[in-house]
This record gives sequence, C-alpha cells and structure tokens, in this order.
Amino acid sequence: MSSIIVVMPTIEEARKIGGLLNKHGYRPDLVCSLAADALNESCRLDNGVIICGSRLNDMSFIELNDCIPRYFRLIILSRNIMNVEYPETAVRLQLPLKMSELIRAIDNEASKYFRHPSDGRVMKHSRDREDRKYIDKAKEILIKTKGMTEPEAHRYLQKTAMDNSTSLVETARMVILLN
Repeated sequence: MSSIIVVMPTIEEARKIGGLLNKHGYRPDLVCSLAADALNESCRLDNGVIICGSRLNDMSFIELNDCIPRYFRLIILSRNIMNVEYPETAVRLQLPLKMSELIRAIDNEASKYFRHPSDGRVMKHSRDREDRKYIDKAKEILIKTKGMTEPEAHRYLQKTAMDNSTSLVETARMVILLN
C-alpha cells in the first residue's frame, strides 16, 4: 500500500483526519501541521499521497505540490474550489466531504500512479544510496554553517534546485563543492 501523509493548518485537524483514516483501515505515515515536515517525510518514503488543506502554515499548497517528489500526489481539501487555480496533478475535494470520497481519491491515486501498467507491480522510485549521501551531507553542511534545522535545510535544497532548474542531487553536490 502507498504511504499517506496528512498535513493541515492545525495539528488537531490533521489528527482528526488521521483518526478517520485509521477507522477505515488506512494508517497515515505522518500527521502534521507543517508542509516542511510532510516534504521531509515524503522524501524518505517510496510513494503515496499527501492530504492537505488549502491553507497551510509554512507554504501554500501550490508550493507544496511543486516541491513534492514525483512519486507522490497531492489531495487538497478545500471549502472554495472555484476561487483558486489548482495544480493539474493535484486532486481537489470540496469540504465538507464524505469519507468515502476521500477513500476513493486515495485508492484512485494509488492505483493510477503506483502500479506498473503491464503487470501490476508496484513501482519504486527511490534514490540510490550515493545520492542520499550527497543530500544528507549537503543538509549537514547547511545545518552547521547557516544554523538551519533539518527540514529547513531540505526545503532550502529543494527550493534552490527548483529555482536553478537542477535536480536535488545536483544542488546538494553544488553545496558540498562550495563549502
């Protein structure tokens, strides 16, 4: 089964949705109130969905969608679906919603993006160990030199990679070389 991350503006909202998912047989891997925590966890997991509100504490859902790994999909829970431009790859669900709608969206995203079309195998898009070492070393450097936390360092690497149109690993290598 794919991983599930729940990130909402308040931890109480996130726990409520996490509890409802638990009751329906879906165990969230992370329940949090910061998008940076969700991003950090998504980089450690193989694939899955991130369920989020339309408003988050530390970034917009559009920024979150731009930063998540390609093997994760965003499910946005929003009261106003019409007022905002939503990313094409994200699923939008209007609040209030029935739990069956959320479950259907999770199952649909999992089957659409994480199954190999020819034989049904689950595809894994994990980084190899060498790439992870570069990323971890770059984060370590940023933590020591700039006084960042681990999620802040990861977010900094992701944002820099996006701004420079490079991969996360290339950006990590640049940080290591420049230090």
